[in-house]
Amino acid sequence: MAISLLRSIRFRLTFWYALTLAVIMAASALFSYHYFSKTMRQQIDEDLLNIADQIGSAYTRQNGGPFDCDQLQTHIHQGNWDAYILLRGNNLRAECASDNLLAGDLEFGPVAMQQVRWLSHHFETVEIDGDMQLRLLSAPLKQHGNLVGVVQVARNLGLLQQTLGELRLIYLLIGPFALFWLCLGGWLLSDQLVAPVIEVTAAAREINAENLLRRLPSTGHHDELGQMVTTFNQMLDRLESAFRRVRQFSGDASHELRTPLTILRGETEVTMRWAKTPEEFRDMLHSNLEEIDRMERIIENLLLLAKSESGELTLEIREFNLSDLVQALYLQGRTLGEAKRISVSLRVGIEEEMPIRGDELRLRQLFLNLIANGIKYTPEGGKLELALLREGAMARVDVTDTGIGIPIEAQPYVFDRFYRVDKARNRMDGGSGLGLSIVKSIAVAHGGQISVHSTPGRGSTFTVLLPIGGPPDESNPPAIIS
Repeated sequence: MAISLLRSIRFRLTFWYALTLAVIMAASALFSYHYFSKTMRQQIDEDLLNIADQIGSAYTRQNGGPFDCDQLQTHIHQGNWDAYILLRGNNLRAECASDNLLAGDLEFGPVAMQQVRWLSHHFETVEIDGDMQLRLLSAPLKQHGNLVGVVQVARNLGLLQQTLGELRLIYLLIGPFALFWLCLGGWLLSDQLVAPVIEVTAAAREINAENLLRRLPSTGHHDELGQMVTTFNQMLDRLESAFRRVRQFSGDASHELRTPLTILRGETEVTMRWAKTPEEFRDMLHSNLEEIDRMERIIENLLLLAKSESGELTLEIREFNLSDLVQALYLQGRTLGEAKRISVSLRVGIEEEMPIRGDELRLRQLFLNLIANGIKYTPEGGKLELALLREGAMARVDVTDTGIGIPIEAQPYVFDRFYRVDKARNRMDGGSGLGLSIVKSIAVAHGGQISVHSTPGRGSTFTVLLPIGGPPDESNPPAIIS
C-alpha cells in the first residue's frame, strides 16, 4: 500500500527538522540583533558620558570662570572626539558650540531641563535636518553642589543604523539560503534513515505462512533498526518452528488416529457382512473397544502435551519423600518384569531420605513410563536397574536396562512426539510414540531435564535430574516444547 508524500516519515522528519532549525535560527538572529544593538548603544552612551566628564573637569579647573570657547575646540582636537558639543551657562542658554555643529544649537527640551536642574544627566535620541538621528546627552556642570552650566554631547547614529541594517540584510539573505541547504541535507539524511525501513517493509510483505524461510535483510548496523530486524528474524524463527511443529503434529496425529479408525471401520464392515453368531459380534465389539481405548490414550496424551507447551500443565506441588517413591516404583517394576523374567534391582546412592518438592503423581507417571519402556525392550532374562543419587541441589534417578538399545543417530529424537526407532514393531506393541515426549514434558515442567545414553545391543540408561527445591516458579511451570 503506497503512502502519500505528506504522510511519509521522510517528509515529516524533514519538515520538523526544518521547522526546528527555522525557529532556532530566528530566535538566534533576534537575540544577536538585540544584543548587538543594545551593546553598541551602551558603548555610545559611555563615550558621551566620558566626553562630558572631561569637559566638566576642564570647566572646574577654571574655578567657575567663563568657559573659553576657543579652548573647547582645542579639547575636541586633543581628545579626537567625533561628537557634537554645546555648552550652556547657568541660565541654560547656549554659549559655546563645536565647529561641526553648523546649526549652532542642540535640542534642549523641558524633560532635559528638569533633569539637569535636579543635577542628573539625561539621554535622548533626537532628529536634526529631518533624516539624521543623534544620541544626545545633557549633563549638568556642578561646582560646590550648584548648577553652573550644562554640557550637551551628541553623536550621529548613522553608523550604528548602517551596521544594524547590514546585519539585518545578512540575516535575511543568509538565513533562507542556510535553511534551504539544511533542509536538503535533512531530506537526504532522512532518505538514508528510511531506506532500510522501506527495504525491510518490502521483505516483510513477502513473508507468509507458506514462506517462513524468508528473513529480513540485515542493516549491517548495531542501531535500533538493526535490533528491530534481529528481533523480527528471531520471531520468524520461532514462528517457523511453531508452524513446523504444528504441521508435523497434525500429520502425525492424523496418521496415528487413522490406523485405529481404519481398523474399527474394517472390522465393523466385515462383521456386519459375515458374522452370524453372537460370539463373532462379541469378538468384534471387544476388538473395537481395544481400538477405542488406544485412541483415547492418544488423545489424552496429546492433551497433556498441549497443556505442557502452552504452560497450562497444572502441577500439584508439595513436599514428599523421593526415596519412598523410588522404593514403591522398584516394587512395581519387579511385578512388571516377572512375565519376562527380568530382574529389577534398586541402587540407592544416598545415606538418608531425600525430601523433594514436586507433583508426586506426575513424577510417578514419568518413572513408570521409563520402567515400562525398559521392560518392553529388554529380552527375557534381562536386567533393569533403578538408581537414586544426589548431585548438589538436584536429585538424580537412573533407569538402566539391558535391552536392544537405541541407534546413535536416533538418540537425539527419542523424546520427539510420535518418533519411533522401529515404527512397525512399536505400533505392533501398541505404542503411540508419545510416552517419552510426556516424560520430557513432566521433567521440564518441574525445572529438571532428562537425557539418554544407549549402546545398541547392550541397553540404555535414561537419566532424570530434578531440583530438590521444586520448580523455579511453582505457580507458573515452564512451557514445554518437544
